[in-house]
Amino acid sequence: MKYKRYIIVMSAIIIFLNLAAWISPALCDWYVVCIFPIWVNIFARFMNIFSFSVGEIMIVIAIILTLIVVILGICIVFLGKKKAFLRRTIKFYKMVGVIFLTVCLIITLNYSVLYHCSPLDPNKMKESREYTLTELEILRNFIVEQCNAYAELMERDEEENVIYRKDMQLTAKEALWGLSEEYPRLAGYYPDVKYIYHSAYMSQANIAGVYYSFSLEANCNGKMYITNYPSTFCHELAHLHGYSFEDEAEFLSYLACINSEDVFFQYSGYLAVLNYLERAYQDSLFMSGSKEEWARYRNQPERSLLVANDCIFLKEETWEEIEEHSLISTKKVDEISTTVIDTSLKANGVEEGIAAYNGVVGLLLQYYDGILY
Repeated sequence: MKYKRYIIVMSAIIIFLNLAAWISPALCDWYVVCIFPIWVNIFARFMNIFSFSVGEIMIVIAIILTLIVVILGICIVFLGKKKAFLRRTIKFYKMVGVIFLTVCLIITLNYSVLYHCSPLDPNKMKESREYTLTELEILRNFIVEQCNAYAELMERDEEENVIYRKDMQLTAKEALWGLSEEYPRLAGYYPDVKYIYHSAYMSQANIAGVYYSFSLEANCNGKMYITNYPSTFCHELAHLHGYSFEDEAEFLSYLACINSEDVFFQYSGYLAVLNYLERAYQDSLFMSGSKEEWARYRNQPERSLLVANDCIFLKEETWEEIEEHSLISTKKVDEISTTVIDTSLKANGVEEGIAAYNGVVGLLLQYYDGILY
């Protein structure tokens, strides 16, 4: 009886919270400002006690439990007449049901509700508008020039790899705190960003970082090239302060990095948006594929060789190591990851799905309106 009551009450709460979130962005805004920080201050602090990713372990446990559920289901077909076995199996299913609904509630409170907050407005006093190809070109060229300039300032080893000797965790937190006057939600406590043990699979899925809502942890890929870490740290930590949309987290990460007093963080911030702008510019420019368009593109500033070498996800030797030891092909892992992320985003009301990451270009165009053009 207690189990049934728990299932009914918990299901009702989850459904109510999700419906309320879809109906009222104002309620979600209030929640993310007044309630969500409480969970971060309590549970994120507790999780930060552990040096490893608790969320990653929870995923492994979830996979094991799912396999057991399936195996027991098959066994019921053959052993269902044995009352002792059936009784124990039902108890196990009840335990799994309680765990599942509890996790669903946590994900609702730490993830789903946040997706229905009011959108971020980079220029609060200006109306959003359509931007021209020329304006996109100006922004793209500005980022390229910044990357080229900062690449020359980096400390490097004999193989031209960038070297960083400071505390990256602390610098990332300081960079986000620096934005808190303009974006008050970025004030407050931040845990350390944790490296994922199974980073090889993250690499195959082209994932730099991940926010685990059920454990309130910011995690990152431990195999990336060093220039990815500052922007990834700031991106995932922004999620922990209620900015669930990927384009918004990427935009805030960019601002945090370029406004940091640390030159390496500034460089990482510009590098993080370079490919987004490059793709957007090429897609907008090469509509017809005419010679004039190609000539126009060739006349724009190009990224330097140093920038080209730094603007990578993984080093070539790291990719080779991953491919050599991988159980599943990178293509298959990437396809599965893309489908899961796309489905998750759309389920939470993000119509663009995985393409929402590209929305950072629009936010950057808005931000630099009146500054560059």
